[in-house]
Amino acid sequence: MFNSLKNIKESTESAGIELFGNKRMIVFDCQCVVDYSEEYIVLNLGKLNLKIKGDGLVLSSFSFGQTDITGDIVSLEFERIG
Repeated sequence: MFNSLKNIKESTESAGIELFGNKRMIVFDCQCVVDYSEEYIVLNLGKLNLKIKGDGLVLSSFSFGQTDITGDIVSLEFERIG
């Protein structure tokens, strides 16, 4: 089940997201890439998964927990794990 923004802050603790319009985003403290395609990317942020939906999505870097994503970002969804 997807959660409110209040619960998201409590669940991610140190994870952070920077958006640059709808063409680029950086996710900090990402644990791992769960799933990936040009239409969606799922990232594990600890107690939550973040699903990024869009077109032509590219995971341009993943280093030391920092993930850089480019493409036409359409939506973000958070899902509590376990």
